[in-house]
Amino acid sequence: MTRWTVTGVFLLYSILIVAATEVLMPAALLYPAAYWFYARRETFPRSALLACLPLGLAVVPACAAGAVLYGVLIVLALSMRLFISRGSPALAVAVPAGLVFVLVMAAIFSAAQEQGVAVTTVVSGWADSVVSESTRASAGVFSGKELSDFQDMLALVRDRIVMLFPALMLTGAAFVLWLNLLIIAVKGRAARLGEWRSPEVMIGLFILAGLLTIVPMQGVSTVGVNLLIVVGQVYFFQGIAIVSVFMAERGWPLLIRWPLYILIVIQIYIMVIVAGLGLFDAWFDFRKRIRTPKGDIR
Repeated sequence: MTRWTVTGVFLLYSILIVAATEVLMPAALLYPAAYWFYARRETFPRSALLACLPLGLAVVPACAAGAVLYGVLIVLALSMRLFISRGSPALAVAVPAGLVFVLVMAAIFSAAQEQGVAVTTVVSGWADSVVSESTRASAGVFSGKELSDFQDMLALVRDRIVMLFPALMLTGAAFVLWLNLLIIAVKGRAARLGEWRSPEVMIGLFILAGLLTIVPMQGVSTVGVNLLIVVGQVYFFQGIAIVSVFMAERGWPLLIRWPLYILIVIQIYIMVIVAGLGLFDAWFDFRKRIRTPKGDIR
């Protein structure tokens, strides 16, 4: 496609995110990757200016909320581009995810202060709405004992959502950004996903999280479980980097790689195994062994 065609498609995509946010939410989550593909052949001022043009729709009341979300997406996209260009794929995920976490938590604290309630009350209200929607949907699928068992499970899920909300929010944001990075790495070859490495301090955090989870105090153990989930996700990303190098070294085509990535993501047990691979990489350096011809490992 020509430069003007690419620019027009990207601008239309951006405008639709602002104007029809609810309909295009899944597509909106991939905005950082879309911006990278558009901006890689443009100067920074030009690409940033064009990306900001749809913010003008904020003057339309129906588009105000979409414009706020789009503004956040622009910041995430710009920060990802910055760290990718500097060869720091881990920071391209960690920094934007941390920003999303701070913004969400700030909004929750603000809502709690405005309503004069505790933060947990705001989170509980959100969890209740999720469970209520799921309960209504389940009524048309299950019946009798199956419906009762499913609703009991939803009640348990509701409690877990409240307890693990910080970790779920942070890891959810990081996962979406990592998917964007994965698309960029596979298609753009700029983000060297195979070089993803966790800092050594993560080992200490993993041990600390494990110790906190066994402390017989609910508040402390809850902090430990949240921390363990976050650390586990970091090592999952490192494990995926090892898998990526393994497939690349053997020249596996994309038609094989993508189904395997999807299988890993949707199977919780495989995700745990991959995270364990990332954890033990600190001692065994699997990528060096994969890249070194057999018999040359020292």
